Amino acid sequence: MKTRAALMALMLTAAGASWLNAAFAETPYERDQREQIEKARREGKLSPQAQQMERWKQEWRQQHPNEPVPNMGVLEKLHRDEITANMNRGFAAMRQRRQEELRRNYLMARQHQQQVLAAAHVTWTPQQWQQWDREYDLEQQRQAEDYIKAWNLAGEMAREEKAREEAERMRRANE
Repeated sequence: MKTRAALMALMLTAAGASWLNAAFAETPYERDQREQIEKARREGKLSPQAQQMERWKQEWRQQHPNEPVPNMGVLEKLHRDEITANMNRGFAAMRQRRQEELRRNYLMARQHQQQVLAAAHVTWTPQQWQQWDREYDLEQQRQAEDYIKAWNLAGEMAREEKAREEAERMRRANE
């Protein structure tokens, strides 16, 4: 009787372990994803986002042994502060690059004006340079406004084209 109970307990434990392994078994999709990531890692072509995701998975496995790794959405929620900080750093770097580009453009335009004046043997007073700076700033603002208008016009044209295509599709469907 005791042997039978021990045997049953052993069988249930073994069955439970195989069920547990099956519950956490890798799906074909997960295996394919893992193989692609391993290949990219070997070739040194792993994107920063994929590297970040792998790091998060490793951290999860270290902090939660024998637990399944949650999906990406859960990991992103757990690392929300890190994502926000990365975005802010990226935006700050982008703003800095743009400011440097604008500064270079300004310096090139000013240098060009100085060359034009030097070729004509003319020197400007500080007030004339201030006036030139104001005109330069106004021209930059006009260019920005023209860009925004062109962007809006392109969007409007795209919406009109889509509406025409939809009307044509509906007309053909009713024939």
